[in-house]
Amino acid sequence: MRKIWPLAVALGAAAFAQEYATDATIEFENPWVRIVRVHYLPHEKTAEHEHPPAPTVYVYVTDGGRLKLTHTGEEPVIRPPVKAGGIRFQKAVYERHVAEELDGIESEYLRIELKTERVDLPEQDVRRAPADNTPYESRMIRILRVHCAAQSLCPASAHPEAPAVVVTGAKFKWLAPGSAPVQNDSDAAIDQVRIELKTPPAP
Repeated sequence: MRKIWPLAVALGAAAFAQEYATDATIEFENPWVRIVRVHYLPHEKTAEHEHPPAPTVYVYVTDGGRLKLTHTGEEPVIRPPVKAGGIRFQKAVYERHVAEELDGIESEYLRIELKTERVDLPEQDVRRAPADNTPYESRMIRILRVHCAAQSLCPASAHPEAPAVVVTGAKFKWLAPGSAPVQNDSDAAIDQVRIELKTPPAP
């Protein structure tokens, strides 16, 4: 794991200071994806930072309040509240801004940045509310919810050749191509968000 913003402050490294902010931790990275966990404290205001222009899937692992996003030379944008289990897929957009949590709510989400070949990106953000089980599929990505019964294997992917990121609650797991289905060892059913990657890593 690599703490981005605290490390940048400690080292005075401008390159780190400009990328990400707040309690942002790179928890996993390979040729297909980079997974960053972002944690906002109540009323936290970040330093100015940037996000790379990568197509990104956001999975909200807790409820979250409004965020004020201030881009240099532009009027602030207010991100509305989010709910745990919500999903957003955003096409490649470069962002440089200051973020401020407005509602006094501690929150956390996963940024799953795609490093694969970009095809068929949506013009508008794709959003799924926590109770919305509608899959999303393009030539680049497949996003679906998977229900796993207690003490059993989760349903296998219909496309085992595609690697995937599986999010269960606040945790995630990388599934390489051809991986076996995830085992649910708990005594309760669980729900997952499975993000299958249909294109190879970009050169």
